[in-house]
Amino acid sequence: MSAKKNQDQRIGLFDGLDQAVVNNFTKSLTRLKLRQGEAVQITGEGRQSLYLVNKGSLELSAEPAGGRDELAATVKAGEFCGEFSLLSDTAAGAFATALEDSELLEIPRDLFTQFSFSHPSVLLNVIRALSTRLRGTDNVFSDLMGDMIQRNRLTAIGMTAGKIIHDLKTPLTVISLTAQLLESLYPDAAEFTQSIIQQTKLVDELVREVLDYVKGTPSAIIPRQVDMNAFLQELRETYGASLSGRNITLKIENRCAEPAYFDVERIRRVIINLLRNSSEAIEESGEISIVASLASNWLQISVIDNGPGIPESAAAQLFKPFFTYNKANGTGLGLPICQKLVQEHNGRIEFSPVQPHGSRFDIRLPQNLEQELSR
Repeated sequence: MSAKKNQDQRIGLFDGLDQAVVNNFTKSLTRLKLRQGEAVQITGEGRQSLYLVNKGSLELSAEPAGGRDELAATVKAGEFCGEFSLLSDTAAGAFATALEDSELLEIPRDLFTQFSFSHPSVLLNVIRALSTRLRGTDNVFSDLMGDMIQRNRLTAIGMTAGKIIHDLKTPLTVISLTAQLLESLYPDAAEFTQSIIQQTKLVDELVREVLDYVKGTPSAIIPRQVDMNAFLQELRETYGASLSGRNITLKIENRCAEPAYFDVERIRRVIINLLRNSSEAIEESGEISIVASLASNWLQISVIDNGPGIPESAAAQLFKPFFTYNKANGTGLGLPICQKLVQEHNGRIEFSPVQPHGSRFDIRLPQNLEQELSR
């Protein structure tokens, strides 16, 4: 089987041969006509022929139509398939499925051997095609192995996250109940006890989001009307204190003249994740800004920092699972989870560099959620 090839990479069986020689050779070959969707086995089970696609196009796979594998490839008129049967009597089974009404010319191995002795360029064309196809298969196989390794890592993390949630449930409940008891005994400490309760909820949500991500479980998005001034002020109070101790200034700019609509808990998690990334990138002192604006029925929340920035080579992989940049202890799941939560709002999150240095993440959320809430 072969990897899919661009038009300029196609290798014809009779490239370099006089057309009269080709016509004389092919006139006596067996012709197999396939209707669209019809399949035929071309290698395996004692098959020892090469097949030239005379008309139409075919898809090659390890299974017939209805069960195609990820290594499926396409061959078109002038190309050929079944070449592995020329090398071995025990070549693995492969099937050709017609993508349109097609015609194959069957060239038995003995006949091909005789013809290639007289016209060595034909054998060279087969060797060239084999080389190209094996390289392509190696690339596809490498990608498949990478995907499999990534899925296994996600599965392992999912099992770990499930165990963590189970183990954390009791201590988090105790912490929350203790904070509520302290508040009842010392009402003046309500500001601190509520912060403790909020942080315990945050830990639980964080681990559950990791578990939902690795399982592919959609989050339960519950949009509601949000006062952006109150929302942004809460972010300042929750995260601003930890930044001021490191000489990092957190600036808030709200340009929204009216309420916005989104799932507060989920978007808060996204922004806090971005704030954490920005603060970790700033080594000594710096500035982080959160800017919110409404335009054309879209809410945009931007998190901007003047840290060292992210090189272009790393930017393209920021939202890929397990990719980390300049974070020795990072899991590589923070930004992919952010992307998932934003996409579940039918929105998008984008990165752009800041000149002369720094990073900017823009969260864009559609505001037609207001219509859904009124139903």
